[in-house]
Amino acid sequence: MRSDSTFGFACLALIGCSGHASVVAAPAPVVATATVVEPAPVREASPPPVVTATPAPAAQNPAPPKVVLHLGDSMVDPYNGLAKALGPKFEALGARYYDDSEQSVGIAVYDREKRIDLLIARRAPDLVLITLGANDVSVPFPAALAKHVQSIVRRAAASGRACYWLLPPPWKKDTGVLDVIRANAAPCKVFDASNLKIARRADGIHPNAAGGAKWAEAFFAYYEGTGPAVPNEAAEPTVTAGP
Repeated sequence: MRSDSTFGFACLALIGCSGHASVVAAPAPVVATATVVEPAPVREASPPPVVTATPAPAAQNPAPPKVVLHLGDSMVDPYNGLAKALGPKFEALGARYYDDSEQSVGIAVYDREKRIDLLIARRAPDLVLITLGANDVSVPFPAALAKHVQSIVRRAAASGRACYWLLPPPWKKDTGVLDVIRANAAPCKVFDASNLKIARRADGIHPNAAGGAKWAEAFFAYYEGTGPAVPNEAAEPTVTAGP
């Protein structure tokens, strides 16, 4: 039970001498003032930057070779074939150009003969050109030549030597040897003349002087970086009588 003494003292404190109770005014209510925040101005999104693609640098001319060794079958023929026109182009660069052609040789036989090893040892080229495949256009199982193509290019490109395999303009429809060469010639680069229309000798197979010159011109443009690796031209061979 709570004591009343506290209540009595409280009453005396509130009652003055007049005996009347003093009225204590209630404090004024506090009115909360809302702060208005102005929204930030909306900026329009900047357009994305325009990215301009940098074009690939143009192909650079390779450093002129010192010694060029051109190996292959009778398509290389220095008298009327490819070598007759190609040799002077490299010689104009200051290179020594050696050609070696073997009649009727195919890829497998050329690989087994080791002729390429003897010629590389003798001439010490820094650029090797290979022209083989014309005598393999009718082989029934061209896939069997893949290992021979790989063996030839491995020796041609040894020690980082530059090399190119020049596919011949076919004198008849092949059974697949050109595809086998394309797929297995690395690290040598492939110049594909299979769509090049050239003039040929009376046999309808070998290029004559004009055909060899056209073939040489197309390859040399590719070599210097000014022409395509695959000249796009009708593949039908043109037979021209005469040398």
